[in-house]
Amino acid sequence: MKEQVQQLLELQELEFISKESAIVHADSDAGEDLDTRICKKRRQISAELLARYDRLTQFGPGIVVVKGGMCLGCNLCIPQGDLNRMINGSVDPVCPHCNRFLNLDVS
Repeated sequence: MKEQVQQLLELQELEFISKESAIVHADSDAGEDLDTRICKKRRQISAELLARYDRLTQFGPGIVVVKGGMCLGCNLCIPQGDLNRMINGSVDPVCPHCNRFLNLDVS
């Protein structure tokens, strides 16, 4: 699941860049390359995860960081036991409160 979350994170970054580019460079064709990269990345992700990610991104980012034991999506603390199980890979890295995917690989 860790690799899949990493792919979703890369997709989210590409989509953020695309949206920002559309705002800043409204008349530019630079977005075409980004759209191609986004389509390619979306094909690499399973349909089930992609559907879940798309539902989450309707309300903000689908993948967020955990800082100080707190999900930065919903700003609620995640129990340390849950975080340990996520880090060990025994449970999926998903916030138990807001169900967003969690990026645990931040330094």
